[in-house]
Amino acid sequence: MRTFLRGLSIVGFCAVTIVSASADAMASELRLAQAEQATEAPSTAPNWIVRCTETEQSDSPVCRMSQNIIVQGSRQRLLTVIIEPREGAPNHALVLALPHGLFLPAGVTLKIDDAEPLQLAVQTSDANGAYAGTGIGDDLLERLKNGQTLQIGMQSAQRQNLTVPVTLVGFTSAYDKLSLRARG
Repeated sequence: MRTFLRGLSIVGFCAVTIVSASADAMASELRLAQAEQATEAPSTAPNWIVRCTETEQSDSPVCRMSQNIIVQGSRQRLLTVIIEPREGAPNHALVLALPHGLFLPAGVTLKIDDAEPLQLAVQTSDANGAYAGTGIGDDLLERLKNGQTLQIGMQSAQRQNLTVPVTLVGFTSAYDKLSLRARG
């Protein structure tokens, strides 16, 4: 029994070490991604992509706009910002697909340029990461359309503050395209 308990405590220690290491790696990759993004030349590819897919549940395609933030060195997805039509949300909904290794009770903050941050709760998680979202009110939509940068703040499992900058260049034209297709 004593050997079993010793083995169990070693397994528990290893699991905590692995979670801690993955969160530390995420924080390191995020700092690297921020540094690379600050020194990168502007891309000619559109920042916001509108995609429509056929589904069995709907007669018309379901359309979304999104922007993926990719860590340059590993080419892994760090964060995805999605704008999609939602029933009851007059200006669609904003959904964040967040990375693993976050301190979930801290939630997420959205800050557009120098405006006051908006706090969001992390609502759910699955094997791909965690998710937060909100309906887009008129004020938020106006700030997204006129802003330059959306800063998404979160905390690592070790409670290190992390901020991911997301460009809003091209947001308005992609949003207009999405709205046209959603009415469709």
